[in-house]
Amino acid sequence: MLVRAPRTRGGLDRWLVVLVCVGAVGLGAGPVTIAAGLGRADGVPVPVPVVPVAPVAPVAPTTVPAPAPAPVQVADPVRIRIPAIGVDAPVGPLDVLPDGRLAAPAAFGAAGWWRDGPEPGEPGPAVVAGHVDSVDGPAVFYRLRDLRPGDRVVLDRADGTSVEFAVRGLESGPKDAFPTAAVYGPTAGPALRLVTCAGAFDRVRRHYTDNLVVFADPV
Repeated sequence: MLVRAPRTRGGLDRWLVVLVCVGAVGLGAGPVTIAAGLGRADGVPVPVPVVPVAPVAPVAPTTVPAPAPAPVQVADPVRIRIPAIGVDAPVGPLDVLPDGRLAAPAAFGAAGWWRDGPEPGEPGPAVVAGHVDSVDGPAVFYRLRDLRPGDRVVLDRADGTSVEFAVRGLESGPKDAFPTAAVYGPTAGPALRLVTCAGAFDRVRRHYTDNLVVFADPV
């Protein structure tokens, strides 16, 4: 089964304020200091008016934006469990083929995870694919079509942690009209897509005509 994959301004403002303040004080103090050394040749002091320096208004503190949070990074998935349909299988990484399609898992009893995408639980759509059957009978995602909204999907990770999702809905359609944007497009947070084959089996091309996609959200 193959699936198509797809200087802060605040700091500058503070320096400008400091320069303006220093300039104002210098301009006010300059004439007074220089005038104290002036006089006639006979030593008689020359009265010089003192120019008052206007008080400088206090500068409001500049709010520096908080740094953006570091991206969420979790461990790779190593196993998938779907109690409602009896799935408990290993998960391995899948790469995108040169023609842009996601490679199928090598084993019919195992699922595969889109390595170039988010790990399950990270922001964005994590895509897990699996075969529907083989010449020997049902494969790992054979009963994916039996899932219903609310059914749970658990992904176990390499570091011993797990993340749980709840099925939101299922969508089936022709392979040549695969919903790439809905499956691989950006999401507001973590999301999960389960993909397998569906429809009739084309004995000439040796593959199924449709794809089945399960959409799930974190619990």
